[in-house]
Amino acid sequence: IELRCIAHLANDPGLIDAFTKGEDIHTSTAARVFGVAASKVTGEMRSKAKMVSYGLAYGMEAYGLSQRLGIAVDEAAEILDAYFAAFPNVKQYMDDAVEAAKKRGYTVTLFGRRRFIPELNNPNFRLRQIGERQAMNAAIQGLAADIFKIALVSIDAKLRSSDTSGRIVLQVHDEVIVEAKKSDAKAVEEIVLGSMREAASLRVPLEINAAWGDSWASAKS
Repeated sequence: IELRCIAHLANDPGLIDAFTKGEDIHTSTAARVFGVAASKVTGEMRSKAKMVSYGLAYGMEAYGLSQRLGIAVDEAAEILDAYFAAFPNVKQYMDDAVEAAKKRGYTVTLFGRRRFIPELNNPNFRLRQIGERQAMNAAIQGLAADIFKIALVSIDAKLRSSDTSGRIVLQVHDEVIVEAKKSDAKAVEEIVLGSMREAASLRVPLEINAAWGDSWASAKS
């Protein structure tokens, strides 16, 4: 969900187009970053693009990317530069997010939740860098967390007011595990999927998938 949050917050036409068309976002990103057709994207290219995309959501820079991919820092920097050239609004959004946080002293999610970042004004350069990375990713991760929390509250309320046996068991990252009788499967699935899709209105669709099984392991397989 973080990548969809980036697309929305940055209002980047390339990312929005890929998500709206239902393309494989990592293949689409790799094609743009490496300047090849989507059909020519290799597994290695896709993996690198995926690492860059998710790394940005956590404030990863060239050194961190080089460590994750096992490549030279210069090569990692070139990949990041190519990414920002392909999706310029993302770079602009991150720069703007840092500047806004410096002025206010905190970041704000779309739902109004604040995160204060005192490191932004620390005289220590390294601590200021940490603060800047936090400012870049706080709104992204914060929005993703807000959306999921809103969805969970909605799912719980609707399940409790329904005639089904469905109940939330656990949240795991961007998944919610619901337990119910097999006879209630269809009704529970409609409640869960509907609640998650309606949790937020973004510039890109929220893609939700459901799976059933006698255990969490069987559902995931």
